[in-house]
Amino acid sequence: MSSVNSTSSVSSNNGFSGMISGMDTDQLVEKLLSGTQSKIDKQKAIKTQTEWKIENYRDVITQINSFSSKYFNTAFGASSKNNLASSAFFNAMTSRVTNGNAVKITSTASGATTEDMNIIVKQLASKAKLSSSVNVSGESVLKGGKIDVDSIKSIIDTQGEFTFTLSLDGAQKAITLKTEDITDASGNITDDAVIDALSKEISQKFGGYVKLNTTEVDGAKNISLTVDFNGEAGHELKVMGSNASALGLEPGASTRISTSSKLSALGLTGDDFSFEINGEKFSFTKDNTVADVISAINKSDAGVKLSYSSISDSFSLEATESGAKYGISVTETSGDFLSKIFGADNFTDGVLNQSAVKAGTDAVVSINGTEFSRTSNNFTVDGVSLQLTEVSAAKYDAAGNVIGYEETTVSTERDTEAVFNTIKSFVEDYNKMIEKLNGYVDEDPTYKKYAPLTDAQRAEMTDKQIELWEEKSKQGLLYRDPTIRNFLQEMRSALYTRSNTSSIALYNIGIETSSNKDDKGKLVIDEDALREALNNNMEEVEKLFTGENGLADKLTDIMDETAKVSASNPGELVRMAGAKESKATQTQSTLAAELKRIDDRISLLNTRYNKEKDRYWKQFNAMETIISNYSSQSAYLGQQFTY
Repeated sequence: MSSVNSTSSVSSNNGFSGMISGMDTDQLVEKLLSGTQSKIDKQKAIKTQTEWKIENYRDVITQINSFSSKYFNTAFGASSKNNLASSAFFNAMTSRVTNGNAVKITSTASGATTEDMNIIVKQLASKAKLSSSVNVSGESVLKGGKIDVDSIKSIIDTQGEFTFTLSLDGAQKAITLKTEDITDASGNITDDAVIDALSKEISQKFGGYVKLNTTEVDGAKNISLTVDFNGEAGHELKVMGSNASALGLEPGASTRISTSSKLSALGLTGDDFSFEINGEKFSFTKDNTVADVISAINKSDAGVKLSYSSISDSFSLEATESGAKYGISVTETSGDFLSKIFGADNFTDGVLNQSAVKAGTDAVVSINGTEFSRTSNNFTVDGVSLQLTEVSAAKYDAAGNVIGYEETTVSTERDTEAVFNTIKSFVEDYNKMIEKLNGYVDEDPTYKKYAPLTDAQRAEMTDKQIELWEEKSKQGLLYRDPTIRNFLQEMRSALYTRSNTSSIALYNIGIETSSNKDDKGKLVIDEDALREALNNNMEEVEKLFTGENGLADKLTDIMDETAKVSASNPGELVRMAGAKESKATQTQSTLAAELKRIDDRISLLNTRYNKEKDRYWKQFNAMETIISNYSSQSAYLGQQFTY
């Protein structure tokens, strides 16, 4: 290591700093303090290396616990997926449809039946529904009022032209009238000229889909706009822009209601509307919006869902549950909201006719010859969760008579592929973990020759030089660490043992330690042997991992003894360095206490350094004062002898 100076500031010159003596006082003080400064630098280097060592230990802890939680999660309610400590994982089943398409499989539970299911769907479950063919928005017409010629002229004088916007099913187009378009032969703006120009502009922009109509009211011409899709419902014409009011059109007016529309916009009778649905009571006023009604009904306990379709411009009321016995009963007690949106013909004395309701149905299914019903199309049979998607197709004889139905076959078997993939992943991740840990304990301990840099040393080096130096300073901090080496040895030994209830070990299912010494305990897999063991001897494989004193128990115990994150009962490495995710273990760790002791030593050394510096400066300043006095006396005597 280069002999780079590493001192704190020694310039505490409250005196002459060699002005009289000519000595370099700063350098002299620095040399006198070099012994104490060296001790400070040494303690700072020890602190830095301790902090780096803590980082390395915490990385090891993370490596071990990540591996443990992925494959050996023994917490209550832990998922069985990839969990080699769970019997449910080894008993996971998989189902598939091998014939037909009337059923989908949504999930398969552990221990599900392995018997094939031959399924016939005779009827799907459905929800009771009240639909309406009433177009609640009424005629597709935007009604205007009297044309205000003076306002139109004023707008043109101010803006240069008269413009507003029409939107048809979301397609917005500007309608523009200029002075020359709306004046007669005498140069006057007239109703007829405005109507003629407006009709031409709308026809040019929207073709025949939007038409301008006029009516005469009290001697004045009023306009209206009509949507023409040959009677097809669900189209919206909307007017936008404040200028439209000069044509008698209300800005924002639309041919179709929306959920933000007030009930008063639906052409209802009266101001208050009350009704009951399945015994639940509701009350609204004309100032409530359609959204208010939908929200109140859908959040209630009525067991129905009200919805509005802008495409069909109609409402529907549907039961929230499927099944023949979930119905819809409605009684209107005041106002005509429901009879308006669902049709007055469907009500008698305020009560909904049940003939207007499409009744719900139960699913009717046959599995392996046994017919039964369910209220839903989703249900579970013997651990297999099914979703009915369609009615099974009928089979006919030559005469056209139904002689049976197409069957959908569901087959279930143990999910050996999932177990194979998890065990293979377990081996791969184990190898990655021990490679990382072996890297820590086997790397060359160059840190002994490359102490952490001081601030003064950093100031004399380039960024690249600092980077390379620190790589050497950090290397080998955990060289031959006994705790990590013991962990690796215990893990390797545990992998060769059997559980108390299993007759096999890992090497019996195609998993052995690599014969390459450079692999340092890595595992290798014979995939064919593993598949054979899983297909023919799954019970013993399960016992190998989950049995009493099996691999799950042994490996978990070893990993917990080394890296368990707990304030009361931590693993050995956690006790030493603390864990990244646990502040409590960090503050209670052995190395945290060591850092505190180092900080205390540095504090004492800094105090000593400052006291020594002050003493040296006082001594040098006193010397400068004495020399100054001698010089003055000498000069005085010299002057006396010259006379």
